[in-house]
Amino acid sequence: MSSRKQRFIPGIYNYCDYWCERCAFTRRCRNFAMGRALDRQVRGEPPIQDAANAEFWNDLAEELRETALFRSHDFGTDFFSEDADEPDPAWEAREAARREAVERHALCRHAREYMRQVAAWLKSAEADLKAYARSLAESDPPPFAPDDLEEEARGVGELMEVVSWYHTLIPTKISRAVGGLLEREEAGSPAANILRESRRADANGSGKVALAAIERSIAAWLRLREILPAQESAILNLLALLDRLRRGLRAALPGAESFRRPGFDDEPERD
Repeated sequence: MSSRKQRFIPGIYNYCDYWCERCAFTRRCRNFAMGRALDRQVRGEPPIQDAANAEFWNDLAEELRETALFRSHDFGTDFFSEDADEPDPAWEAREAARREAVERHALCRHAREYMRQVAAWLKSAEADLKAYARSLAESDPPPFAPDDLEEEARGVGELMEVVSWYHTLIPTKISRAVGGLLEREEAGSPAANILRESRRADANGSGKVALAAIERSIAAWLRLREILPAQESAILNLLALLDRLRRGLRAALPGAESFRRPGFDDEPERD
Protein backbone atom coordinates (compact mmCIF):
# COMPACT_ATOMS: atom_id res chain seq x y z
CA MET A 1 0.00 0.00 0.00
CA SER A 2 1.28 3.47 -0.80
CA SER A 3 1.94 6.13 1.83
CA ARG A 4 -1.19 7.94 0.70
CA LYS A 5 -3.99 7.46 3.21
CA GLN A 6 -6.35 4.66 2.19
CA ARG A 7 -9.81 6.03 1.45
CA PHE A 8 -11.93 3.12 2.66
CA ILE A 9 -11.56 1.75 6.19
CA PRO A 10 -11.61 -2.06 5.87
CA GLY A 11 -14.59 -3.60 7.64
CA ILE A 12 -15.94 -0.38 9.16
CA TYR A 13 -19.48 -1.34 8.12
CA ASN A 14 -19.37 -4.66 10.01
CA TYR A 15 -19.94 -3.10 13.43
CA CYS A 16 -21.82 0.14 12.81
CA ASP A 17 -25.42 1.02 13.68
CA TYR A 18 -26.45 1.59 10.01
CA TRP A 19 -27.40 5.20 10.78
CA CYS A 20 -25.58 6.65 7.78
CA GLU A 21 -27.21 10.09 8.12
CA ARG A 22 -25.39 10.56 11.45
CA CYS A 23 -22.13 8.85 10.59
CA ALA A 24 -18.92 10.83 10.20
CA PHE A 25 -17.31 8.04 8.20
CA THR A 26 -19.60 7.69 5.17
CA ARG A 27 -16.91 9.03 2.85
CA ARG A 28 -14.63 6.23 4.02
CA CYS A 29 -17.23 3.42 3.98
CA ARG A 30 -17.24 1.14 0.95
CA ASN A 31 -20.78 -0.05 1.65
CA PHE A 32 -22.07 3.52 1.62
CA ALA A 33 -20.31 4.26 -1.66
CA MET A 34 -21.66 1.10 -3.26
CA GLY A 35 -25.13 1.83 -1.94
CA ARG A 36 -25.15 5.26 -3.55
CA ALA A 37 -24.08 3.78 -6.87
CA LEU A 38 -26.82 1.15 -6.61
CA ASP A 39 -29.41 3.83 -5.82
CA ARG A 40 -28.45 5.66 -9.00
CA GLN A 41 -28.90 2.47 -11.00
CA VAL A 42 -32.31 1.80 -9.43
CA ARG A 43 -33.42 5.32 -10.32
CA GLY A 44 -32.29 4.72 -13.88
CA GLU A 45 -29.65 7.44 -13.81
CA PRO A 46 -26.90 6.98 -16.41
CA PRO A 47 -23.31 6.42 -15.24
CA ILE A 48 -21.34 9.60 -14.60
CA GLN A 49 -19.23 10.38 -17.67
CA ASP A 50 -17.62 13.59 -16.45
CA ALA A 51 -14.02 12.70 -15.61
CA ALA A 52 -13.71 15.93 -13.62
CA ASN A 53 -16.29 14.54 -11.19
CA ALA A 54 -14.97 12.53 -8.24
CA GLU A 55 -17.87 10.10 -8.57
CA PHE A 56 -16.57 9.09 -12.02
CA TRP A 57 -13.36 7.85 -10.45
CA ASN A 58 -15.13 6.28 -7.48
CA ASP A 59 -17.34 4.26 -9.84
CA LEU A 60 -14.29 3.20 -11.85
CA ALA A 61 -12.54 2.13 -8.64
CA GLU A 62 -15.48 -0.09 -7.70
CA GLU A 63 -15.48 -1.70 -11.15
CA LEU A 64 -11.74 -2.38 -10.90
CA ARG A 65 -12.20 -3.87 -7.43
CA GLU A 66 -14.95 -6.24 -8.56
CA THR A 67 -12.88 -7.31 -11.57
CA ALA A 68 -9.82 -7.95 -9.40
CA LEU A 69 -11.83 -10.01 -6.90
CA PHE A 70 -13.31 -12.15 -9.66
CA ARG A 71 -9.92 -12.78 -11.25
CA SER A 72 -8.25 -13.58 -7.94
CA HIS A 73 -10.47 -16.61 -7.33
CA ASP A 74 -9.91 -19.90 -9.10
CA PHE A 75 -13.51 -21.02 -9.12
CA GLY A 76 -12.93 -24.13 -11.24
CA THR A 77 -15.64 -26.39 -12.55
CA ASP A 78 -16.66 -27.63 -9.09
CA PHE A 79 -17.83 -24.15 -8.12
CA PHE A 80 -20.53 -24.25 -10.79
CA SER A 81 -21.41 -27.94 -10.42
CA GLU A 82 -24.89 -29.04 -9.53
CA ASP A 83 -23.55 -30.76 -6.42
CA ALA A 84 -22.74 -27.35 -4.94
CA ASP A 85 -26.46 -26.69 -4.51
CA GLU A 86 -27.17 -30.03 -2.84
CA PRO A 87 -28.47 -29.56 0.73
CA ASP A 88 -26.38 -30.82 3.62
CA PRO A 89 -28.86 -32.38 6.08
CA ALA A 90 -26.38 -32.39 8.96
CA TRP A 91 -25.49 -28.73 8.49
CA GLU A 92 -29.14 -27.74 8.11
CA ALA A 93 -30.02 -29.59 11.32
CA ARG A 94 -27.22 -27.82 13.21
CA GLU A 95 -28.30 -24.44 11.86
CA ALA A 96 -31.93 -25.04 12.80
CA ALA A 97 -30.92 -26.04 16.32
CA ARG A 98 -28.68 -22.98 16.65
CA ARG A 99 -31.42 -20.61 15.46
CA GLU A 100 -33.85 -22.14 17.92
CA ALA A 101 -31.32 -21.77 20.75
CA VAL A 102 -30.79 -18.12 19.81
CA GLU A 103 -34.56 -17.53 19.88
CA ARG A 104 -34.81 -19.09 23.34
CA HIS A 105 -31.80 -17.29 24.82
CA ALA A 106 -32.74 -14.94 27.67
CA LEU A 107 -30.90 -11.95 26.16
CA CYS A 108 -32.74 -12.33 22.86
CA ARG A 109 -36.10 -12.73 24.58
CA HIS A 110 -35.53 -9.60 26.67
CA ALA A 111 -34.39 -7.67 23.59
CA ARG A 112 -37.53 -8.64 21.68
CA GLU A 113 -39.65 -7.68 24.68
CA TYR A 114 -37.93 -4.28 24.76
CA MET A 115 -38.66 -3.80 21.06
CA ARG A 116 -42.31 -4.75 21.59
CA GLN A 117 -42.73 -2.38 24.52
CA VAL A 118 -41.11 0.54 22.70
CA ALA A 119 -43.32 -0.01 19.66
CA ALA A 120 -46.37 0.08 21.94
CA TRP A 121 -45.05 3.15 23.77
CA LEU A 122 -44.53 5.09 20.56
CA LYS A 123 -48.27 4.77 19.96
CA SER A 124 -49.54 5.24 23.50
CA ALA A 125 -47.39 8.31 24.22
CA GLU A 126 -48.68 10.24 21.19
CA ALA A 127 -51.16 12.34 23.21
CA ASP A 128 -48.57 13.32 25.84
CA LEU A 129 -46.01 14.19 23.19
CA LYS A 130 -48.49 16.41 21.37
CA ALA A 131 -49.48 18.06 24.65
CA TYR A 132 -45.83 18.91 25.26
CA ALA A 133 -45.57 20.24 21.70
CA ARG A 134 -48.59 22.49 22.32
CA SER A 135 -47.02 23.80 25.52
CA LEU A 136 -43.95 24.83 23.54
CA ALA A 137 -46.03 26.39 20.76
CA GLU A 138 -48.15 28.38 23.23
CA SER A 139 -45.20 29.66 25.23
CA ASP A 140 -44.54 33.36 24.91
CA PRO A 141 -41.03 33.98 26.23
CA PRO A 142 -39.71 37.53 26.26
CA PRO A 143 -37.09 38.49 23.68
CA PHE A 144 -33.60 37.19 24.40
CA ALA A 145 -34.91 34.74 26.99
CA PRO A 146 -32.37 32.08 27.99
CA ASP A 147 -34.77 29.29 27.03
CA ASP A 148 -34.52 28.44 23.33
CA LEU A 149 -37.83 26.85 22.41
CA GLU A 150 -36.69 26.01 18.91
CA GLU A 151 -33.75 24.04 20.25
CA GLU A 152 -36.01 22.37 22.79
CA ALA A 153 -38.33 21.16 20.04
CA ARG A 154 -35.42 19.91 17.97
CA GLY A 155 -34.05 18.18 21.03
CA VAL A 156 -37.27 16.24 21.56
CA GLY A 157 -37.16 15.21 17.93
CA GLU A 158 -33.61 13.92 18.45
CA LEU A 159 -34.71 11.87 21.46
CA MET A 160 -37.55 10.30 19.52
CA GLU A 161 -35.21 9.47 16.65
CA VAL A 162 -32.80 7.74 19.01
CA VAL A 163 -35.35 5.52 20.75
CA SER A 164 -37.08 4.74 17.45
CA TRP A 165 -33.90 3.84 15.58
CA TYR A 166 -32.29 1.69 18.24
CA HIS A 167 -35.31 -0.25 19.48
CA THR A 168 -35.13 -2.47 16.37
CA LEU A 169 -31.33 -2.50 16.09
CA ILE A 170 -30.75 -3.78 19.64
CA PRO A 171 -32.52 -7.15 19.13
CA THR A 172 -30.78 -7.67 15.79
CA LYS A 173 -27.28 -7.07 17.16
CA ILE A 174 -27.91 -9.09 20.31
CA SER A 175 -29.17 -12.04 18.24
CA ARG A 176 -26.05 -11.92 16.10
CA ALA A 177 -23.82 -11.76 19.17
CA VAL A 178 -25.63 -14.67 20.85
CA GLY A 179 -25.53 -16.64 17.60
CA GLY A 180 -21.76 -16.31 17.55
CA LEU A 181 -21.55 -17.47 21.15
CA LEU A 182 -23.68 -20.54 20.51
CA GLU A 183 -21.81 -21.74 17.43
CA ARG A 184 -19.54 -24.60 18.36
CA GLU A 185 -16.68 -25.99 16.32
CA GLU A 186 -14.66 -28.99 17.38
CA ALA A 187 -11.21 -27.91 18.46
CA GLY A 188 -8.10 -29.53 17.11
CA SER A 189 -7.67 -28.45 13.51
CA PRO A 190 -6.14 -25.03 12.78
CA ALA A 191 -9.15 -24.14 10.59
CA ALA A 192 -11.60 -24.90 13.41
CA ASN A 193 -9.58 -22.81 15.88
CA ILE A 194 -9.43 -19.85 13.48
CA LEU A 195 -13.16 -20.10 12.81
CA ARG A 196 -13.94 -20.22 16.53
CA GLU A 197 -11.82 -17.14 17.21
CA SER A 198 -13.43 -15.32 14.29
CA ARG A 199 -16.91 -16.02 15.61
CA ARG A 200 -15.92 -14.92 19.10
CA ALA A 201 -14.56 -11.66 17.71
CA ASP A 202 -17.73 -11.10 15.68
CA ALA A 203 -19.85 -11.77 18.77
CA ASN A 204 -17.82 -9.20 20.72
CA GLY A 205 -18.14 -6.65 17.91
CA SER A 206 -21.89 -7.12 17.63
CA GLY A 207 -22.18 -6.94 21.40
CA LYS A 208 -20.30 -3.66 21.45
CA VAL A 209 -22.70 -2.12 18.92
CA ALA A 210 -25.63 -3.33 21.03
CA LEU A 211 -24.08 -1.86 24.19
CA ALA A 212 -23.56 1.50 22.47
CA ALA A 213 -27.18 1.48 21.30
CA ILE A 214 -28.35 0.62 24.81
CA GLU A 215 -26.33 3.47 26.36
CA ARG A 216 -27.69 6.00 23.88
CA SER A 217 -31.22 4.74 24.41
CA ILE A 218 -30.88 5.01 28.19
CA ALA A 219 -29.70 8.62 27.87
CA ALA A 220 -32.67 9.44 25.62
CA TRP A 221 -35.20 7.78 27.94
CA LEU A 222 -33.84 9.63 30.99
CA ARG A 223 -34.44 12.95 29.25
CA LEU A 224 -37.90 11.87 28.03
CA ARG A 225 -38.76 10.92 31.59
CA GLU A 226 -38.07 14.52 32.62
CA ILE A 227 -40.27 16.13 29.97
CA LEU A 228 -43.08 13.54 30.06
CA PRO A 229 -43.87 12.93 33.76
CA ALA A 230 -47.12 11.16 32.87
CA GLN A 231 -45.06 8.48 31.10
CA GLU A 232 -42.70 7.88 34.02
CA SER A 233 -43.95 4.39 34.90
CA ALA A 234 -43.68 3.09 31.31
CA ILE A 235 -40.28 4.71 30.83
CA LEU A 236 -38.95 3.20 34.07
CA ASN A 237 -39.98 -0.24 32.83
CA LEU A 238 -38.09 0.35 29.59
CA LEU A 239 -35.03 1.57 31.49
CA ALA A 240 -35.14 -1.56 33.65
CA LEU A 241 -35.21 -3.75 30.54
CA LEU A 242 -32.27 -1.88 29.02
CA ASP A 243 -30.26 -2.20 32.23
CA ARG A 244 -30.96 -5.94 32.30
CA LEU A 245 -29.76 -6.22 28.72
CA ARG A 246 -26.66 -4.19 29.47
CA ARG A 247 -25.70 -6.32 32.48
CA GLY A 248 -26.47 -9.53 30.63
CA LEU A 249 -24.33 -8.57 27.65
CA ARG A 250 -21.41 -7.60 29.83
CA ALA A 251 -21.60 -10.95 31.62
CA ALA A 252 -21.98 -13.03 28.47
CA LEU A 253 -19.42 -11.07 26.43
CA PRO A 254 -16.76 -9.65 28.76
CA GLY A 255 -14.64 -8.78 25.72
CA ALA A 256 -17.30 -6.67 24.01
CA GLU A 257 -16.49 -3.32 25.59
CA SER A 258 -12.78 -3.61 24.82
CA PHE A 259 -13.43 -4.69 21.21
CA ARG A 260 -12.02 -2.13 18.78
CA ARG A 261 -14.28 -1.42 15.84
CA PRO A 262 -12.47 -0.40 12.63
CA GLY A 263 -12.58 3.37 12.29
CA PHE A 264 -14.88 4.13 15.23
CA ASP A 265 -12.49 3.04 17.98
CA ASP A 266 -9.20 3.66 16.22
CA GLU A 267 -6.86 6.51 16.98
CA PRO A 268 -7.43 9.54 14.70
CA GLU A 269 -5.19 9.39 11.66
CA ARG A 270 -2.62 12.11 11.22
CA ASP A 271 -2.04 13.58 7.80
